[in-house]
Amino acid sequence: MSSDPSTVPRAAPAGLGQAPPADAAEPGLHATIARLRALREPAQWQAAALALMLAPESRRKRAVWFDESRGLPDAGRVLDDVRALPQAYRLPWFETLARQLAPGPVEPRHRLIGAARRLMSADGVVSPMDQLRWVALRHLLAGSAVAAPAAASTELAEIDDASALKVCLFSAFLSQVVPLPELTLDLSGKEPANLAWFERVVEPWRERFALPPRERHDIDATLRALRVLQAMPWMLRPVLVRHWFGAAQALSDGPVLHPVAADALRLSCGLLDSPVPPDLRSQYIEVEPERL
Repeated sequence: MSSDPSTVPRAAPAGLGQAPPADAAEPGLHATIARLRALREPAQWQAAALALMLAPESRRKRAVWFDESRGLPDAGRVLDDVRALPQAYRLPWFETLARQLAPGPVEPRHRLIGAARRLMSADGVVSPMDQLRWVALRHLLAGSAVAAPAAASTELAEIDDASALKVCLFSAFLSQVVPLPELTLDLSGKEPANLAWFERVVEPWRERFALPPRERHDIDATLRALRVLQAMPWMLRPVLVRHWFGAAQALSDGPVLHPVAADALRLSCGLLDSPVPPDLRSQYIEVEPERL
């Protein structure tokens, strides 16, 4: 899969992503959410989850979505409702829909994973965020595949070299979108914020080994690194997440991260079975399970 970061546009300077909690009492939004809550069939959940991975400006991806949703009554309405969700609602709904599908039969889940792969590669270029969403979808559909809780015998900065190298490798992958979507060509003349973020994150291990490159990552190597992170003691995983988030906040103009960076870090929290830092969680409107 290609991972050209140029496919993710820079929508705003670092830290300027707005995350105002949208008012669910607003009539149009209230009706949209009510219809999404009323979905009860796994095929509807699959279509909605797939729609949340859809780049609406891509005609090819849209065509794949309609092909995968063929035969579903009111497919167009599901797509319209998903597209009407404000940014703060989208990722919580993606997570919720995937978790609803997780206890179901294996075959439909495998079909959804395959459909998501076809969707994200429909226009020939797969961005780092596409890859991260797909990995997160696979993880959510499988249920937790993270190591059981274990006491941390060391501090994050003191983990062994093999584990620290994997942290640096996965951080290099994240640096394509944190603290903001990175441009392939930056004419600002300033140090890219993403490079500054990566350097802050890997500082504890800089002198211990050669750091992995940030560009042109092999997604398979990134997934192998993720599996090592998932096997870290439970107490260290939230520390790592806060390390990533704190470095992003320090390079932002305010407490709110760019929406793409926020999504990347929240998805990473899910992959590590780690609580979402409160300041990051505040950028989202959570789905209320008791009302589903």
